[in-house]
Amino acid sequence: MSTNSILKARLARLGPVRDTTPPPSFSGALVPLFLTRIGPLDRPIGIVSRLREAGLTLRAAHAVIDRLADGGSAICRVAEGAGIAELAADLAAMNVEVQRKRPLDARMIADVRARHGLSQREFAEVLGLDIDRLQNWEQGRNKPDNAVLNLVMIFDQAPDLVQRMTCAPVIGPTP
Repeated sequence: MSTNSILKARLARLGPVRDTTPPPSFSGALVPLFLTRIGPLDRPIGIVSRLREAGLTLRAAHAVIDRLADGGSAICRVAEGAGIAELAADLAAMNVEVQRKRPLDARMIADVRARHGLSQREFAEVLGLDIDRLQNWEQGRNKPDNAVLNLVMIFDQAPDLVQRMTCAPVIGPTP
């Protein structure tokens, strides 16, 4: 029987858990954290306790443990003021890596395009964007949504991946 199966069986024997004490309350915006299991979940109760201290309900913390046991990763949201760096250090000691999204800034679009030596038209074509929209973003008239900014970041790190995913080889004459 695998470690994950043993953990799930042990948690199932405990039965439904009542959340009698509310989690601590924090002010600030909620920040999504991406948790990844980097080893065995030796201390699931310690992880749950630490997540509770960061503001998760017992039910939400239990769901995180289940997802870590099943697939090795989970996403949860904690308040900005919940001591995210300390939470990450504590969970790292329990074989869980914590990551958060990089801040996104529309000003990076022109920098990425210039770094790759592309004109606005070429960059728009590579990413499947409208040239007028790209120009408006670069000139600060409009703001792109986060999906576009994520695509630009992916292109910056792996332009060949974007090309492979968005282009098809030309085989023979095209109609």
